[in-house]
Amino acid sequence: MNWEDIRRPSHTGENRCWPCTTVNLGLVGVAALWLYRRDRRVGAVALAALGAAAVAVRGYVVPYTPQFAPRLVAALPIPDELFGKDTGPSIPERESLTATELDGTTVLDELAAAGAIEAEGDLIRPTAAVDETWHGEMDRLADASLDALAREAAETIPARDSADSYDDGDSEWVVVDGVLVARPVVVAELAAYHALGDAVADQEVRLAGARAFRMFLDSCPDCGSALVESSAVSCCGGYTDPQTAPEEILVCPDCEQRLFTVPN
Repeated sequence: MNWEDIRRPSHTGENRCWPCTTVNLGLVGVAALWLYRRDRRVGAVALAALGAAAVAVRGYVVPYTPQFAPRLVAALPIPDELFGKDTGPSIPERESLTATELDGTTVLDELAAAGAIEAEGDLIRPTAAVDETWHGEMDRLADASLDALAREAAETIPARDSADSYDDGDSEWVVVDGVLVARPVVVAELAAYHALGDAVADQEVRLAGARAFRMFLDSCPDCGSALVESSAVSCCGGYTDPQTAPEEILVCPDCEQRLFTVPN
């Protein structure tokens, strides 16, 4: 077993759940103290060291921690600030340049009728000409500054008088309609909107089509890293219902941004 088999990046680093970490370190400490008070000092030291190391590289060691730790800590009279939670105002996030939800089958039918996508058996993909234009536009937009990308989004997308840029120090965003949209998503959708051109006359369908085009990504449109399949399971208890399957998502491991959510 190598180091990568032990590490759990989805539960550590920026993804670390501090309630889970706190509960696990507390339980490790209690167990070590129990051994120590029974004159098993070597065992106590070993347990404390191994337990702390496991929590450091894996996020937690007690099974099912994400299902109970956040709720346990939330019930305690402990300020949220101790766990790095921002209790002040924040800008909401959105996964797309458009908030309009259209039936997926209708959108795909419209794209097929416009000659933008084609089907081969169960495989759906952009036509060669549209795919070439889309990737060319993504390359162009990826080289643009964040301010330039925001200006182009405002000038291109209908009913958008303005769009602002926002850099939080970790990620870059375009602020559209008062919500944050991740830079890689903007690059992919804006490029797809250009690639679809006038072939799709209905602007809502064109925007929805640009959004749907992210399903065809295999690499990040902004940095070029290969996308990885993951799930929306969060170490902070984002998925605790065994009767509901978590969302499967495509993520850029370098930008740490979700590029597509696979419909359940």
